[in-house]
Amino acid sequence: RPAQWAGGQRAAAAMAEQLARIFGTEEDRVNCPFYFKIGACRNGDQCNRLHNRPTMSQTLLLSHMYPNTPESLALANDEPWDDDMYDRAQQHLEAFYVEVFLELANYGEIEDLVVVDNLCDHMIGNVYVKYYHEEDAERALMKLTGRFYSGKLIQAEYTTVSDFREARCRAFHETRCNRGAYCNFMHIKHIPRAIKRRVVREMYDDHPEYLGQTSSRRRDKDRKEKGDKGDKDRRSRSRRRDKEKKGDRDREEAPPARQTSEERRAMIA
Repeated sequence: RPAQWAGGQRAAAAMAEQLARIFGTEEDRVNCPFYFKIGACRNGDQCNRLHNRPTMSQTLLLSHMYPNTPESLALANDEPWDDDMYDRAQQHLEAFYVEVFLELANYGEIEDLVVVDNLCDHMIGNVYVKYYHEEDAERALMKLTGRFYSGKLIQAEYTTVSDFREARCRAFHETRCNRGAYCNFMHIKHIPRAIKRRVVREMYDDHPEYLGQTSSRRRDKDRKEKGDKGDKDRRSRSRRRDKEKKGDRDREEAPPARQTSEERRAMIA
């Protein structure tokens, strides 16, 4: 009977490990991998897999918020373009990015903000904002409910996306995506680093209280790293002491060395 219980527990552990490994991947036949990775699915509510909507998250999805210009649509669709067309599209994008970033920063410290370049119905114009703290994302969701941007109601919701590097299309960002603008992974619009640094600096200028949170977060991170290192050192010292104790016990319990014939004869005499 105990052996049967042990076998059942091992099988259950193996099953749990297998489900955890395939969760949110193409092998998962229950949960939708696209919704898990990018927070949107081309099949919407008609998808035959589950869309697990989070009740709390650091990241918000603002669906279809970016108003694409004709120039940006043409560029995303790989249509012929010139430098003037590109400059107009980029200026519009950067102005939108600065305006939205600074507005959303009123609700909390922002870690990242991305605008996607995809043209498929479920992703066109999507904007993602990731806050450092879930409480800030919750505040932003409450404040954005019922607000409008560019004449459209803002559709804000929590999303499962936590790492934009995992959600993006690697082919698009490294070489070229064969699916074009209708790819189901994120094609993130390019924002120059100078613009990103400027808006972050303005965020901290407008909200100096975030700097204290940043310092606290760094201290917590350093403390955790030191704690992990200390735990590792303590484990190493403990293992070393155990090894030394074992060596001492082995020496104490070791049988006496075998005597030579001459020593035995001398002891008998």
